[in-house]
Amino acid sequence: MNDKFQEARERIIDQNSDSQTLLGMPATVKRLMSVMYYYEKPMTLEDMMELLGMSKASMSNAVRELDEIGLVEKVWRKGERKDLYKVEEDNYESFFKFFSYHWRKVINPKTVSMKKSIDELNQLLKSEDIDEETTALIQKDLEKLHDGLAYYDWLNRLIGTFESHEIFDLVPKSPKQQKSGK
Repeated sequence: MNDKFQEARERIIDQNSDSQTLLGMPATVKRLMSVMYYYEKPMTLEDMMELLGMSKASMSNAVRELDEIGLVEKVWRKGERKDLYKVEEDNYESFFKFFSYHWRKVINPKTVSMKKSIDELNQLLKSEDIDEETTALIQKDLEKLHDGLAYYDWLNRLIGTFESHEIFDLVPKSPKQQKSGK
């Protein structure tokens, strides 16, 4: 590979890695995604180690995180004994998978927690030794908790528009698509 091209490619990979900062990815993970994206071939952990100059443990952790999110997948190649990984090449899909994974990771436990709080407050309302002031406060808190659940439901539906690609009906990929009706 030509040295000048190699330098240019490294700069491009660095710039692409920096743009992944927008997604809040750890440095190792965003660098690995960029390298895999520009090298356009399935890679083993050893390939990744060589290209990134990082330990096998770092590469293994980064690949595990990307796999959990759905941003890499194992691929099979005849005669290859080591695991090969291929990165998600569609930028939109990468965005959707990353944010959906992380949003749901926060939303689901919060929803469970809110529902437990609602149950707890409803039980308190049934208590005979509760005064009017406390009852009024509990009802206000219940209202806020139900508003919170409605918000998390909205977030889940928003995530669904990303996962189903319905978001493109609302926000097309490009102005050309909007004009042509695609």
